[in-house]
Order: sequence, then structure tokens, then C-alpha cells
Amino acid sequence: MEKQRRRFYGWLGFGIGLVLLIVALAWEKAPKRCVVFAGYNAEGRIAGYVLSYLKALNEIAPSCVIYIADSTLKEGEEKKLDGLVLYTEHKRHNEYDWGSYKRGFNWLKENGYLDKIDELVFANDSCYAPLSGSFEPMFKKMAGRKELDFWGDLQNTAFNPHVQSYFMVFRKKVICSRAFAAFLNSVQHQAYSSYYIQLYETALTPRLESLGYKWDSYMPYQKLSFLELGDKNSYPLTMIRDFGHEFLKRRTFTNNLAIMEDKKALLELIKERYPERYEEIMAEIKQ
Repeated sequence: MEKQRRRFYGWLGFGIGLVLLIVALAWEKAPKRCVVFAGYNAEGRIAGYVLSYLKALNEIAPSCVIYIADSTLKEGEEKKLDGLVLYTEHKRHNEYDWGSYKRGFNWLKENGYLDKIDELVFANDSCYAPLSGSFEPMFKKMAGRKELDFWGDLQNTAFNPHVQSYFMVFRKKVICSRAFAAFLNSVQHQAYSSYYIQLYETALTPRLESLGYKWDSYMPYQKLSFLELGDKNSYPLTMIRDFGHEFLKRRTFTNNLAIMEDKKALLELIKERYPERYEEIMAEIKQ
């Protein structure tokens, strides 16, 4: 009888240990971070710089990158995304990046991902990034800012202080907030692109701040006060050379962004420091 009892408890202990091991392994495999990547391409293609961006995002959010585009995709282009995205959707919804963020958020929620993760990243294809090829240093540094509920790469003071919407990171409290979900689901088509800035980009930060959520930017905005314009992306040479900025706005090489520095010197710097990004940038500029 005693031998049977010992055998029973031995198998019981083994079974409990096995279950705990399986749970632990499942927990390790569960994504701790997900990304909603918003895109647009008038030609229905996926550019090289986008693939590099997605690869870097996969480093910080393995197997949990969602790619939602406000544009259609040419046949055969989707194959480029194999192994880079968990889910992708390419069709016109006419709500710009915020409409893509909304759709990605809801897809993650409906499929049970938001309950598992600690951070949710919103990023879009308006930048060449990361210039160094990795977001790991950025996230390692910001992991030490445990007091923050959300943060972004850079802030702006136009209208009011806010995180710029091309790269934002939200933590658990915000992800689970009804107010955050309600804000995203209030996004709808606007007649002018500037309305998306006024109604959504500049409005989200003060909305969350009013609810007690704390925020900041990765780039030290106060130290950039010597740069006159509120949008510090207008000074890409200084930002990249002196502050290690990982993002370069694609509009830098158009007439849609006021650039206060020498673009030729900027390209020379990128060619020297980040030759792979330089090739991708030149491929886009020459089109």
C-alpha cells in the first residue's frame, strides 16, 4: 500500500511539473509586444525600405507584426512579406494611417493578442528606419522608463505637446483602456489630410494625459530646443549626426517638409554611416 501511495504521488508530482513546464514554455513563446504597421503605396508595391523596416520590427516583436495598408497591392507583391508579418491587409479604406492603426488594433483584439502583450507599437511607412538597422537599443533604453504609460520616438509642440504618430508605443494600462479603444474607433474619413493631424495625432496625447497616463519621447525634446521649429524632423542632419536619430522622414526629399539643413550633406552622412539605408533611400528618390 505504501509503495502504491509513493508511486501515485511520484506520478502526480511528475504530472504537475510537466504541466508547469508546458505553461512556462507557452508563456515564453507568447508575444510580449505587437506592432501595427500602417502603409500606403500608390503603385501597389512594397518598397525595399519597408521590408527593412519590417525586419527590424520583427526583432522587437517576433511573429506579431500586423501590416495594414490604405492601398491595394499588385499581384505577387505579397510574397515579399513571407515570414515578416503575422497578418496583412491591403485595400483602400480612406482613413490614412489612423484608419490602419484602428483596423490593426481591432484585429489584435478580436484574435486575443491584446490580453497577452505588454506593449503595442504603432508605426508607419513615412520614415526610413531604423537607420542603424535595429530598434533594440531604443527599446532597451525605454524599458528603464518604467514610469511611462506610453512614449514615442519624437514629440512636437504644434497645437499642443504630443507624441508624433509615425512611431508610438503604448503599455498595458493604455492598451486595456476603454478610452484608448474608443479614441481609435472614433477615427473616420476626413476631407483633408490636415484634419487627421488635428483630430487624432495632436489630440491623443492630451486625451491620455488627462486620464493620468504619463508619457515622454525617446528623443530628448528639451535638449533640442535650440532647433527653432517645433518639428525637429526639419533638422535631420543635426538629429542624425549629433543625437543618433533612427528615423528619417521620407518627405525630407520632397517639398512637403520644411528642411532647414543641407540635404547633400545629409545624404553624404547617411552614405558614410548607414550604407544600406543610403541605397534604399536613393532607390526611392530616383523614382
